[in-house]
Amino acid sequence: MNHEFIASHDGDAGRSNLAKARGAALRLLALRPRTVAEMKQRLTGRFDAATAEQAVSRLEAEGLLNDEAYARQWRESRERRRPRSPRMIAAELRQKGVPAETIAGALEDFDSQTAAYRAAAKYASRQAGKDRTTFDRRVGAFLDRRGFQPSLIHDTVRQLREELGVGEAELFEET
Repeated sequence: MNHEFIASHDGDAGRSNLAKARGAALRLLALRPRTVAEMKQRLTGRFDAATAEQAVSRLEAEGLLNDEAYARQWRESRERRRPRSPRMIAAELRQKGVPAETIAGALEDFDSQTAAYRAAAKYASRQAGKDRTTFDRRVGAFLDRRGFQPSLIHDTVRQLREELGVGEAELFEET
């Protein structure tokens, strides 16, 4: 074996690994957006830590990995599709490795009242035929599981109960 040939191509092996790591990262990003921490974790499983770090740094510099954009996108997705409390969204983002200050920035103008209403409206309409106590308990538990504060849960349940007319028949039966 020619050791001079191998020694002269060691630099190419490093670049080749970096190119492979970058390619792997781009394939992962093609599936769905990722946080910096998620990408580092995925790449470190296949490449050495230095190569993974370098690939992630380059993707950040190119704007392909951005925790701020990811956090904003995650929040918007949650608001549209599966409303949650800001506390629960923050926990999800922490679990994905987003830094606390980035999370705070993404949630700074979050409207919890609207989110709670949107989260419960469809479920509440399915509970509208129940008595007032059952309605309150079920819709309240639904919102609690999504991380909303008790005072907000109370106000939202009351608003939905009034809009759907839950419990009005019970009032007329008593008179």
